[in-house]
Amino acid sequence: MANDVFGGEAAGGPAVRRRRRVVEVAERLLAVDPEEHALRRLVGVLADGVPSIDSAALLVRDADARLELAAHVGLEGGAPEEVSGGLAEEVAVAGGVRAVEGSAPPLPAATRSTIAVALAAGDVSGALLVGSRGGEPLDEDALLLVRIAADRAALVLDRARLQRAGEDARETLARAAADLASRRRAVDFILGVVGHDLRNPLGAIHMSASLLHTKGGLSGWQARAIERLRSSAGRMGRIIADLLSYTRTRLGNGIPISKREASLDAIVQKVADELQAVNQGRAITLDFRGDVAGEWDPDRLEQVASNLVSNAIDHGDPSGPVAVEVDGTSPDEVVLNVRNGGDGFPREVLSHLFEPFSRPPDEKSRKASGLGLGLYISREIVRAHGGEITARCDPDVVVTVRLPRRMPAPG
Repeated sequence: MANDVFGGEAAGGPAVRRRRRVVEVAERLLAVDPEEHALRRLVGVLADGVPSIDSAALLVRDADARLELAAHVGLEGGAPEEVSGGLAEEVAVAGGVRAVEGSAPPLPAATRSTIAVALAAGDVSGALLVGSRGGEPLDEDALLLVRIAADRAALVLDRARLQRAGEDARETLARAAADLASRRRAVDFILGVVGHDLRNPLGAIHMSASLLHTKGGLSGWQARAIERLRSSAGRMGRIIADLLSYTRTRLGNGIPISKREASLDAIVQKVADELQAVNQGRAITLDFRGDVAGEWDPDRLEQVASNLVSNAIDHGDPSGPVAVEVDGTSPDEVVLNVRNGGDGFPREVLSHLFEPFSRPPDEKSRKASGLGLGLYISREIVRAHGGEITARCDPDVVVTVRLPRRMPAPG
């Protein structure tokens, strides 16, 4: 490399040898890796590569703006831990390079010439001081190498600072994530306890209202009041059931599945009849194709179908029908599609539609009192059957459930 740069001079002449030496030392300085002892190595390489340098001190500002001695060579009588004032402070504050006759702390008193170069990279500041006891001041080659060493030291220090900041951030993030998980688990546990403890008194209210309704003998307004009471208690019961299903999945127990032979058309037909009775203004169309039997938990799939169809009724176009299709033409799976007209959902909404407490962006829905757990619970039930559930807009909103005819064996 030196021959290419200095080839114009006499081969092997003093100037060429000197410049080769400068290039060699510069390459050694640049090759120092930013590891634990990098600063000591930089100072050592500099002192070893420039014979006129008898001492060197690398000073770095700490959090309290004091100049601490980070690395040194050739200091007599031990090295001070920090330096205040003097040439080092001036250069650290003003930046640049200063060359003076005589010594500057913490270099030895016998030093006859001193060069101070500022350290500056990111939030790192400080100074590199080198001294010579010779009669002549340090030349331009020595100054160049000192500046290279200072720049390299600043970069090493800034990289170490960034690494520490990254490690601190990762630790803080890990602690925050652990705290958030703990808080979520506590909330899930409380929800489970509350939901469990509310079931019995709510069941008594629902049973009493049903008994009064069955016995009859009530006047018009009384009968309507009892029916509203019974309907509201039933809705509250479904919300509590959703909460309990949610807490089971969040606390790691999962939704229990009791598989047996079942037919998806019978399940869907039952759900459609029940929902049609309470939504007489909406049309629900059914289309069954092929063999729709399989080995599933019919009670859980009834919960899925009820969630999907009622969600389509609540958030779809009131003037259009809710179309339910069950396709059993595949030998391995049965596909359930629930389609409703409307404006569709933005892509970002579709991406988290099945997450807990997520609800479509329709604040004017006629029925918006749910917890946003229906689609999440449906997803968990479908997954427990080894299937998958997805949603798309084409432009109608279509929720698709794919169920294998036989649940996979536990892994």
